Amino acid sequence: MSGPLESIVPLQNALDQLHAAEEQLNGIPEWMSELHGEHSERLAEIAKLEEAVEAARAERRSAEGEIADAQEKLKRYQQQINQVSTQREYGALLHEIDTMKRQIQSCEELGLAAMESREQAEKDLEEQRQAFADLDQRYKTELEKWEAEKPAVAERIERLNGTVATLRERLSPGVLSQFNRLFERHGGHPLAAVRLADSSRDQRMWHCGGCNYRVRPQSVVEIRTSGSIVLCDSCKRVLFLPPEQEAEG
Repeated sequence: MSGPLESIVPLQNALDQLHAAEEQLNGIPEWMSELHGEHSERLAEIAKLEEAVEAARAERRSAEGEIADAQEKLKRYQQQINQVSTQREYGALLHEIDTMKRQIQSCEELGLAAMESREQAEKDLEEQRQAFADLDQRYKTELEKWEAEKPAVAERIERLNGTVATLRERLSPGVLSQFNRLFERHGGHPLAAVRLADSSRDQRMWHCGGCNYRVRPQSVVEIRTSGSIVLCDSCKRVLFLPPEQEAEG
């Protein structure tokens, strides 16, 4: 392979490796993904229980506040009993007193339920935290191991960035501009390998590895002999011959 493809194919390979290395550096390695998932799930459960404890405390405080307000109103109504002058006023006042008493009882029940909910949530939370301790320690150990490996990945990224820069410099401005446009259009995958679909002696049929559209034999010859940029007639990716197809000649 010669021509622009001589640099474009390794450039794409280097970009693919660079993307994978950057994802590895900024993410979680495969060997600890299962532990990471379990650790995250248990943390979420603990956070949910902590929220439940706080919600129960808030409900308890709200009930206590409403009880205090209702008791203050009840006290005032009871003090007004000796001041009423008509049966109608007396009946209305008794109604308000009964309403406050029912409200106090209801709030006391809500407060008690909130207290019981909080106690249960605190118990569950303590159990979860105790069970989580061993998992958390294992996770921290593996995380330290991963942190120790990160510098090597960062060095690999630096080397790949250098390789990418070198390969870009080998391309003419026009070819590089075309590559960049196709790179953006195809989400980082502007190249497609040409695949031999039929290797019979009488006829060979070539297809684009990106969209399976048929590739003209003369295009294959052009790619093999000059390494020029040939786009798939359908998906418009840059076509190239993989090593095994190059070897067939």
